Amino acid sequence: MRTKRIMTLTGLVAALLTVLAPAAIGAPEPATRAICPEGADPAACLLRVAVDGAGRTLGPAEAAKVTSGPLTAKDLQEAYRLPSDLLGGGRTVAVVVPFDIASAEQDLAVYRKTNGLPACDEVFPCFRKVNQRGGDTPPPGNSGYAVHAAAGLDLASAACPNCKLLLVQADDATFANLALAVDQAVAQGADAVVPMWGVPEFEEQAAHAAYFKHRGVAITSASGSGFNTDGRSLVPAAYPTVIAVGGTELWRDPATERGWSESVWRETGSGCSLYETRPSWQRSGACGDQRTVADVASVSSSHTPVQIYTSALGGWAAASGTPLSAAFVAGVYGLAGTDSTTSAGRRLYRGSRYLFDVTTGANGACAGSNVCAGSPGYDGPSGMGTPNGTGAF
Repeated sequence: MRTKRIMTLTGLVAALLTVLAPAAIGAPEPATRAICPEGADPAACLLRVAVDGAGRTLGPAEAAKVTSGPLTAKDLQEAYRLPSDLLGGGRTVAVVVPFDIASAEQDLAVYRKTNGLPACDEVFPCFRKVNQRGGDTPPPGNSGYAVHAAAGLDLASAACPNCKLLLVQADDATFANLALAVDQAVAQGADAVVPMWGVPEFEEQAAHAAYFKHRGVAITSASGSGFNTDGRSLVPAAYPTVIAVGGTELWRDPATERGWSESVWRETGSGCSLYETRPSWQRSGACGDQRTVADVASVSSSHTPVQIYTSALGGWAAASGTPLSAAFVAGVYGLAGTDSTTSAGRRLYRGSRYLFDVTTGANGACAGSNVCAGSPGYDGPSGMGTPNGTGAF
């Protein structure tokens, strides 16, 4: 009897460690490789995939041995309590990348089929792509951004399977052309737009701000990587008209009512903007009158990666990075529908009761400030929290 009891206690301890591992044990980040296209600013190389010791991309089964993931579309819908089977019809989520991604439609089809999402076909024509002028002639190809396109389309699909997806391909990776592509996404009828890129703030960024301000359209963008210690956040996330999206670790936790637990991911981005002022709906805090990043968050940790499919990596991969969070939240906005009378940011802050408050974890050392540490209510790394249904969107 005593032996049996010891074994039972041992099993309970092991189970507890498994549940708490992503957030509580503080293990090193799993081996990953940054997806950094040639010529991209290293600060904006935010997407990562799990790899082995030789740098080979791990598929889902292999990644599951060293991470708590990769998470599927159904996992994400369950964790964030999204009525994804019911809503989203007639809405469009646009993903913006530079250059032509020839494999985008085929890769998306594999992801949707494997995850049990409706196919984009003649019955449900839910995918199309245009150039930055809205035409069908594609820009030059560049496989370096294929992973970004796949990540955006897959995560938007996971949140909103019934949404239509629009891939807008800029002529190149210059900020000016990418901004024009965001404008084109709105002109094409997008309800939510996610630019799958970002650059450190720069003095002339105000000249492009108007491209990221559209009434009734939610524009979401990655908050970056790491606590901002030099006063330079990323744009477009720092624009006060954009929803800056941070990253969390997300894992199954049967001990909670939700069935999942969440913590700030140590590699997510947060901080004060160098040039942008705080929007009226964001509360004053450590950044004073300057914009604070982020506004909201969802999973993007390398400990708890998500599943994506892209021919550029030979198929399935376990991906991490805040562009994934931004794409998923864009899908949540699409799922919820838009309220043209209230800005996306104002809705988010007013609807905090419909968000999961992330109160643990940190992405830096900032003397106890909530700019870099999870805390009750607002904090920089996770913003107001993570989706709990669509009420805040």
